[in-house]
Amino acid sequence: ENSIKSIEGDAITLNDIVPFDWDVVYTFEPYSSKESIEEIVGFKSADIKENNINEGMVHLLFVKDEKVVASILGYSENLGYRLDFSSKVTFSENAQFNVTVSDDVVILTHSK
Repeated sequence: ENSIKSIEGDAITLNDIVPFDWDVVYTFEPYSSKESIEEIVGFKSADIKENNINEGMVHLLFVKDEKVVASILGYSENLGYRLDFSSKVTFSENAQFNVTVSDDVVILTHSK
């Protein structure tokens, strides 16, 4: 959270700002059930939460060696950031994100 909020500049790689080891980060549509999320990531875990609360929530799941290493589920206004990408990003692709700030929310948009 702090590394995202303190970004300076207009572009960043996700690998540079995530302070822990991860292989893949997933994002999920609103109202995604736990079962559908487990199907997408390919394993079951008590750390996987469904997003059945509301649209507009950030729902990120960082995975390393088929284990959840971080789960983020909250409103971007409360978190102070949002990541926009299609469904998943892998560490190995060293994904680039454009950085914008709107209403005190840092928005990282995947630049394919």
